[in-house]
Amino acid sequence: MKYRLLLFLSMLFISTYINAQSEITGFLGIKLEDKPYVAIDKLKKRYPNVEWKHPCIHLKNVTFIDTKFDNLVITYKNEKLVDATFTLFDNTSVMDNPFKDRATILNEAKSKQNQIMNRFTQAFNGLGNALCSKYGNPTVSSEGNAIWRDINSNSITLNLNFNNSQDGMGVHFGGQLTVTYRTVTTNNDEF
Repeated sequence: MKYRLLLFLSMLFISTYINAQSEITGFLGIKLEDKPYVAIDKLKKRYPNVEWKHPCIHLKNVTFIDTKFDNLVITYKNEKLVDATFTLFDNTSVMDNPFKDRATILNEAKSKQNQIMNRFTQAFNGLGNALCSKYGNPTVSSEGNAIWRDINSNSITLNLNFNNSQDGMGVHFGGQLTVTYRTVTTNNDEF
């Protein structure tokens, strides 16, 4: 799977024309330098379910770059934004059934696995394309993460993980896609 992602990123780099911003300035109308109360006010204009649980802002069902994420957590330290993570996840299981043969159960599991993989891969590609068009080509970490850094060492990390397992209960599969903004405060290990 990592090879497919790396292949996609390689093709994306080739096809992207760099007209990139030199700075990562914010997301969802929030500027990286905004204080928590300012960010909350901005978010509440679009999302009524904003919660403040010191030191974090929590938001469920948020849309970012045409992708609906399950949640967003924005973390502050000394009233400075240090980290914001959008998370999309999905898990599915196909339970063993004594009235079905093993091949049928495995085919159901493979079908559900393919649905999750296709959904998450499409979201990853869409986010990657949008971020490349705005910030240029990312670097790719050894884990397969796409990372954009600006001239101030702020960063955006796009990450996609899949996992699967089998046990006595059945076959389980899940995926998680994250977009993480980190400010220079985080990158300097102050958090």
